[in-house]
Amino acid sequence: MVIFFLTNVAKAAVLGTSDTAKIEADTADVLKGLDLQKVPDVATLHKVAKKYFGKWSYLFLAIKIEESGNNGHYSWLSTTHYNLCGMRYPKSRRTYAIGSTNTNYAIFRNWFECMLDFKLYLDNVETKFVAANKRVPKDEFEMIDYMFNSFNHFDKWKKDMIILTKHVKKRYK
Repeated sequence: MVIFFLTNVAKAAVLGTSDTAKIEADTADVLKGLDLQKVPDVATLHKVAKKYFGKWSYLFLAIKIEESGNNGHYSWLSTTHYNLCGMRYPKSRRTYAIGSTNTNYAIFRNWFECMLDFKLYLDNVETKFVAANKRVPKDEFEMIDYMFNSFNHFDKWKKDMIILTKHVKKRYK
């Protein structure tokens, strides 16, 4: 089953809310001039991630670099199916994915919808963390610890994520 979700711009247009102009301006500003069919460089992704991920923007960048490569060194999955984070097609949560590969990796219409989908995923992870620990995660490193084994079970992934997160925090602060 494929579930489609509208971006905030489309939602506002469909719902006819009075905030349509503000939502369109917000989204247009951060995406202005970007080709959604061509994965941008990490610096550009950081600008978009700051807007949509907030405190988890560095975590997104680190996962994106680990899973699909840095500037110009993108994986087949990210360039063909816009899957920047190595996301599997979800069984039960909401998704922006439009299908899956024969190995169950999610397929997206464009890189931006992949980002929005990863935001949905991180929101779910954070909610589960809060339920289990009765508090919000203090930083990206605590989220990496919590995500380990459910997102990726390789020790190398966890070590790489810690190094990459430190790097992107230093580089894009």
